[in-house]
Amino acid sequence: MVLVVVTVAGSVVIGWLRGGRLANLNHLRLAGLWWLVLAVGAQFVLFAVTRAAGPAETLAVPLLAVAQAGVIGFVWANRLLPGILLVLVGSIANAAVTVANRGMPVSAEALASVTGGTSDFEPGKHRLLEAGDPLRWLADIIAVPLLRTVVSVGDVVLAAGIGLLVSTLMLRPGNGQDLGVARRSAAG
Repeated sequence: MVLVVVTVAGSVVIGWLRGGRLANLNHLRLAGLWWLVLAVGAQFVLFAVTRAAGPAETLAVPLLAVAQAGVIGFVWANRLLPGILLVLVGSIANAAVTVANRGMPVSAEALASVTGGTSDFEPGKHRLLEAGDPLRWLADIIAVPLLRTVVSVGDVVLAAGIGLLVSTLMLRPGNGQDLGVARRSAAG
């Protein structure tokens, strides 16, 4: 999450340096917002269950799968926006490793390098990476000391897509969504 916030802030600066205007983002029309509501709702339920000492182990994987499906659905609904394909690829990578491992595996070594030791994880959402975990190269294994966080390859790809999206849309009055609608109409 920290990476996304820093990416958005950095891409706003880059967009501004390229002559863009933050006001151009006001015209953004997003499709499939209900997918995003689904994703946030699933994350909220998981958060509430873990805080209430509920059945987090039982509900974690289904709720994480619903949240990831919501993100992927939302991104797919907006696939014609610049950079969104990278967001989709990053989201799919994160969903694959999370579902395959019943939570996002995090490298203990990478975590120790940014925090000075291990940290408690929310039950079911994150867990320590183990030797036999599938898709370990997609896990949270990249230490980012400056941000005091550990990220995955999917997070990096997703952040690159968000950066491209924000900085490019700042350059375009009406942000290019009209172009996307025209392409959909011509294709369909």
